[in-house]
Amino acid sequence: MSGRRVLLHCNADVESGMGHLMRTLTIARAARDRGWSASVFGDVDEVGADILRRMEPELELFTTQGPAASLGDFADLARGVDVIHLDSYREVPDLSSLGPLISNMQDGPFGVRDADLAIDANLASEHTFASPERSLSQLAGIAAAVVRSQVLAQRDVRTTPSASPRVLVVMGGTDPHGVTARVIAAFDRLPSTVKITVIDPRRRDEVLSAAESSRHSVEVLGFVDDLPAIARDHDLAVTAAGTSVWDFACMGLPMALVCVADNQRVGYRQAVERGFAIGLGEPLHQSLDERIGLLADLLDSPVALAETAAELKQIVDGLGSWRIVTSWEQLLSTRPQIAAGPAVIARAATIDDGQKLFEWRNDPTVRLNSRSRGEIDRGSHDDWLARSLEDPDRRLLMIESDGVPVATCRWDRRSADEWEISITVAPESRGRGIAASAVQAAEAALTALPPIRLVAAVHRENAASRRVFERAGYLPHLPADADGFLTVARWRLS
Repeated sequence: MSGRRVLLHCNADVESGMGHLMRTLTIARAARDRGWSASVFGDVDEVGADILRRMEPELELFTTQGPAASLGDFADLARGVDVIHLDSYREVPDLSSLGPLISNMQDGPFGVRDADLAIDANLASEHTFASPERSLSQLAGIAAAVVRSQVLAQRDVRTTPSASPRVLVVMGGTDPHGVTARVIAAFDRLPSTVKITVIDPRRRDEVLSAAESSRHSVEVLGFVDDLPAIARDHDLAVTAAGTSVWDFACMGLPMALVCVADNQRVGYRQAVERGFAIGLGEPLHQSLDERIGLLADLLDSPVALAETAAELKQIVDGLGSWRIVTSWEQLLSTRPQIAAGPAVIARAATIDDGQKLFEWRNDPTVRLNSRSRGEIDRGSHDDWLARSLEDPDRRLLMIESDGVPVATCRWDRRSADEWEISITVAPESRGRGIAASAVQAAEAALTALPPIRLVAAVHRENAASRRVFERAGYLPHLPADADGFLTVARWRLS
């Protein structure tokens, strides 16, 4: 048990929707699974409170006396709390004087505030991350997407085949432009018959009327406790471009997206531009009916639906909540800091460095902490060095102190926006703080333009290396694999 405590702040009501609350409850569950105590605080109406009681009955809820919470409100609840996690677009007072670590969810330009950890889980938010200078550490992009345990439970469940394509329509609790009823009516444009399930928490008259008038089989449901279990039995979701997008992607459910609110525009455009979903338009939705008609080809092709489903599951791995909570744990024990070790410089390695690199590679301590633990012969090493120096996706560096080689760092490009670092300190230079200085120098020598994610694989038992990267601001990215290597990462956003 960690013994840590977190206070999670969000707002939720029928008018503004339940997205912030659902994300908050998911993170609370992840924290509690790791031994944390958690409570929720905010302007949550009876509908939201009922959702919380059904989903997390042991989670304590404190409600505000009005739409805005004061510093005093937070101070009363923050005693003994290790982390305050914020997920709200509304004004929040400066909480820095209270002491806990401040964690903040932001969606593009919405909800941005000063924090120790800032999180923007929108697709490609590493390109649009607002005001990174206002936070000590950042989690960016779809890797930080908060996915509920209900979703993960459905990720590998096989669906039952159906004679007709099955479509799920869900626009959240607000639907300010009345899109749901229009979508139902527009499906009459399709030449084939489909089965439609509509989620409409308020069961509005216009939605019920559209369902009754449709030539398709349409079922209208109110709020459901386990939307993923229902979504699992569908072939396509027509959905607002909110937080549920990444739930559906994690499950491998093909989507057609509707942008229904200003804070969804960036995520909507990114998802459509990258081919992760079909775009049905933004307000005022003049072409919505025509675009619904274009779904016919996809719905009539089981092969295309299956291929899309497999691609989506590769995009969202469902570890966002784990990344957030384990980042809290790391930041509570180790704050990022500028290396204060010996002054070093990084230069490009040359063929003349072969002897040094060969000796360091075969050092017993180096091999013990490497994935490849066997010795290597000189000829093979020389061939590797020659290839490395010619490889455009590799940067091999020598780290020097007063002109003397003390370490080597290697950068390997893993994707268009990801570089992995590995570091070896000379045996005679260990214990002098060289590693921290070497990482800092190696980062400065990597000239790839931001945004890029810097990653490192470190064995879980290599405590010294873990501390080096933690102090350099690298956060947990992947749990330890079968060989005991965990992955840490940090974004260079600007």
